[in-house]
Amino acid sequence: MQSVQIVENIMIGLVWLAFFAGAFMAWFFYVKARNTERLALIEKGADANNFYGKKENRKSFRFPWMRFGLLISGLGFGLALGLFIISTPSLKEALDDVGPGLVFATMLLFGGIGMIIAHFVDRKKENQSL
Repeated sequence: MQSVQIVENIMIGLVWLAFFAGAFMAWFFYVKARNTERLALIEKGADANNFYGKKENRKSFRFPWMRFGLLISGLGFGLALGLFIISTPSLKEALDDVGPGLVFATMLLFGGIGMIIAHFVDRKKENQSL
């Protein structure tokens, strides 16, 4: 019985080792191919900065943390409100059938409200930057 557990632990270790070795090899060959391509461009006399440099007029991608945060906050507030409504003693008997649906609906409602607020905040930021 104990030998089976030892074999299972060894197999789990080997799977993790293979996963990380594969991830490292993918990264290594990506960097090697990129460097080879850059060296070939330099040998031909082309400027590698034209291909890999930042473009001045292009907007860089920024993850919308404000939108994501407002969405998660809205979902959390909706979940808390839905659970609060369900746990209210005077409403407990009336909401037995619709309880889980009510929690889901309040989560969607306040998640949507969070996205609407994020839209107006982003629009205000864009107007200030122009």
